[in-house]
Amino acid sequence: MFDRYLASLAGSWDALAAPHADALVVRGDGFLASRIDRHPVLNNVALLRPDALDAALAVFDGTDRYAVWSADDATAAAIEAAGLVRDTTTVPMVCDLADPPSTVDGVREGVDPDVVADITGVDVALLRGVPGLWTFASAGLESCLALFPVDTDVNVGFVGTRESARRRGLAGRVLRYALRAAHDSGFRTASLQSTPMAEGLYRQAGFVPVGHWREWVPAGSRSAA
Repeated sequence: MFDRYLASLAGSWDALAAPHADALVVRGDGFLASRIDRHPVLNNVALLRPDALDAALAVFDGTDRYAVWSADDATAAAIEAAGLVRDTTTVPMVCDLADPPSTVDGVREGVDPDVVADITGVDVALLRGVPGLWTFASAGLESCLALFPVDTDVNVGFVGTRESARRRGLAGRVLRYALRAAHDSGFRTASLQSTPMAEGLYRQAGFVPVGHWREWVPAGSRSAA
């Protein structure tokens, strides 16, 4: 299932890169990288083998705004030896949509991408023109997420809730609605990358961990992830 998650991640990066002529998504030997200098939050590399580190870092020549992800101890050791510093951790997760959540109400489908950008606090230009973007939000536009269709999987991203509306179950409601919509449209799985704090929300919706990322950034830089 990790390979399925990784393919979904790559497809979501392809979609986000599509509106930008200078963007790169590189499927290298032992790594997967995304570089979009206008939106360095997307400057990331999933490093799958320690010997691929030099080739992966070459994708980011000229910038120190990126993050490198490791999924095993040997790769983490190679990244640390290169002088990068630990930043955060995330959890790749996959949900089988064969038994989707029951239908819920109070959710809007196909909201303007600018609404998603506003709720999540990202640059509005990041989501404009992204092919296949499938957006959802609570009825009052307090909580949202976006799906990126990738073959028979949907990659879940840009999940957020306005601070004033948190702890009301809105994110879970929007997520359940979106997963049901994906199932009803013929998708078989959903994939995402969770922070440790949000892992419980996703487990309740049927997601299970398929790995663990440790994220690293250049010394002195702020996180790109």
